[in-house]
Amino acid sequence: MANIKKVISGQLEVNCYIIYDETSKAAVIIDPGADFDCVCAEIEKLKLKPELLINTHGHYDHILSDDLLRSKYNIPLAIGIFDAPMLTDSKKNASFFMGCDTALKPAEILLEDNQKLKTSFCEFLVITTPGHTRGSVCLKTEGALFSGDTLFAGSIGRTDFPGGDLAEMKKSLQRLMALPKTLKVYPGHGPATTIDNEMRHNPYVNGDYL
Repeated sequence: MANIKKVISGQLEVNCYIIYDETSKAAVIIDPGADFDCVCAEIEKLKLKPELLINTHGHYDHILSDDLLRSKYNIPLAIGIFDAPMLTDSKKNASFFMGCDTALKPAEILLEDNQKLKTSFCEFLVITTPGHTRGSVCLKTEGALFSGDTLFAGSIGRTDFPGGDLAEMKKSLQRLMALPKTLKVYPGHGPATTIDNEMRHNPYVNGDYL
């Protein structure tokens, strides 16, 4: 299994994950958030060579450093196909309403359900999980699930923003609960958890919600 380094990025405390191979130093960055300098400092400290940048969804707090990282490391960006328009539209990614009015370049890679995203050292299975946004995705790799703002420890992502859908969120959560119970879950905010822990203790997945 690859190494995973978490960097808490920006005022909304987005979990940026840097997944890397200790030998080759190749790395993948997931959801860099707003703190470009902090993310880069960790990459430089570990002497990593980023290959790919991935967004789990298109909300501004997860994407603000995308263009800076793409430029610095000359890497492509991947995002769910239905959230791709959010990158280039500050109203769709909600940055316009938060005073930072950010429109980014289009993504180089558009992700679809069950797509396998291969890097030099690992492979991610793309699981589309609409609900928080129309194009939210989770990324499954060996022993780990990067769940973005779909599933948190003890909670789930909001569905009352534009593009959110409660019925779709329920379907997405059912799909995630069918994954192996021992799978470690790395959410977009807050602490890590497991599928088993959420099945037992998350009121949104172990009660009447589903």
